[in-house]
Amino acid sequence: TPAETRDKDLRRRFGCSEEDILLLAVGRLAARKGFGLLLQSFSKVKKKSPNSILVIVGRGNLRSRLLRQAKRLGLEGSVFIESSMKFDELALLYRVSDLVVYPSYYEGQGLIPLESMASGTPVATVNHGPLPEMVDSSVGSLFTMGDINSMSEVILSELNDKSKLLEKGRAGRNLVCKKFTFKKNANDFLNLYESIVN
Repeated sequence: TPAETRDKDLRRRFGCSEEDILLLAVGRLAARKGFGLLLQSFSKVKKKSPNSILVIVGRGNLRSRLLRQAKRLGLEGSVFIESSMKFDELALLYRVSDLVVYPSYYEGQGLIPLESMASGTPVATVNHGPLPEMVDSSVGSLFTMGDINSMSEVILSELNDKSKLLEKGRAGRNLVCKKFTFKKNANDFLNLYESIVN
């Protein structure tokens, strides 16, 4: 079908076949987003899952530094950094990825995990701040913030079972549709304000 062709074309753009593993990370290329740490973890992932590709989508002044780091780690040809992407193309990239990794050191909310889950793709993120309120073992997994080994182990564990990834992707989408909608958030705020007034 045209949709399947479009999906395959986007994966092929990054040298990723249907059998390969596509990891996605999205966010501003700033130190607090943890992409340098992600590259170190990904080098460990590649040793055990050599058919893995990492795509990072984001703007920022760390792009050239991250690309140099990837080269030093021997990841040339396996790491792609896209500075910008049209919204519909990014939405498709979320859907065709096998796992979204979100290694941020600090987040007030963290929309990337929700976007990932809404797209039906499981997410691996830090066990810190508000993120464990959104992500649990039914929709993805958590790793220790700032810990390269923890991140790589969690990624490899997730990639170990493709059918489980699909299951978690469906569960994540259901969770977002049920719990993280504008209507639900508006009702939660309304209830909070009413409890304060009363």
